[in-house]
Amino acid sequence: MRAAGRTDTGRVRHENQDAFALREDLGLAVVADGVSMPRAGGVAAEIAVETAVEYLAGVAMEEPLTGEHLRRALEIANERVFGLSSAISAYRGMSTTLVVTVVNGARGYVAHVGDSRVYRYRRVELTSLTRDHSVVQRRVDAGLISPAQARIARDRHVVTRAIGAEPTLRPDIGALDLEDGDLLLLCSDGLTEHLEDDEIARHLAEASDLGETADRLVKAANDAGGSDNVTVVLIRC
Repeated sequence: MRAAGRTDTGRVRHENQDAFALREDLGLAVVADGVSMPRAGGVAAEIAVETAVEYLAGVAMEEPLTGEHLRRALEIANERVFGLSSAISAYRGMSTTLVVTVVNGARGYVAHVGDSRVYRYRRVELTSLTRDHSVVQRRVDAGLISPAQARIARDRHVVTRAIGAEPTLRPDIGALDLEDGDLLLLCSDGLTEHLEDDEIARHLAEASDLGETADRLVKAANDAGGSDNVTVVLIRC
């Protein structure tokens, strides 16, 4: 796998509360987006990413990573973030989204909580591989609003699951169907807030250099308003 990642504060926020990590040697990528309210979202994101990578790197020394290993990584990250939130008043209530992928040839796995996403771009088709854990996604699933209405709903950023929000966690785990040449995109909602799927796909269609493509996606989100931190990780399988 080849990979590149970029993160940016955006044009409105004064602090970047996103975090990401790449371990090409392990086929591993992680993106987190700290929940800005009530506090310490950036701390939660950094701790969650570091904890997940540390655990998975240790496992990978002994055996191939699986979906169950990703589940455990998120659970351990949750235990650590929730524990610090409970113990330290300055961190009270902190939480973060988290999305993790591991790629090993044609096999791979994804685990996530919150509204950070994973997409697969294959032969000009962009497919979302995750479903947001959010208030508006629940309403879309129930047929109460359309996806277009969800994009402009006032509570569209309210997540229903997050690392550190509760003492226990229910991450979604899935297998990745991969082919040579597939492109995976992990991103925080600072990207999808401003770029719709067809716009993202147009940028990925020109992804000869992953770093340059990540830069273009971040710039496009900022040019469209940059109302949030934006993080982009690209993986070429």
